[in-house]
Amino acid sequence: MTIEAVHSTSRTEAPESTVWVPVATGLWAGNTAGNFIGLIEKVSTHGYAARNGRSEPLGLFSSLAEAKRAVQRS
Repeated sequence: MTIEAVHSTSRTEAPESTVWVPVATGLWAGNTAGNFIGLIEKVSTHGYAARNGRSEPLGLFSSLAEAKRAVQRS
């Protein structure tokens, strides 16, 4: 008996998405595929401070979306 595996090329894999969890007021933790990728903290009216998964500062950003992008790129 012969068993053949059929591979479909029409289905694409979805990219792993990042989940942002609010852990306290003004503090978010990022997670991709079960791995911690960084933190974002609201810094009063100055913006959002971002840190990578090793707690290294990535900078201060004017919006939460910009800070999230910086963490995801790091």
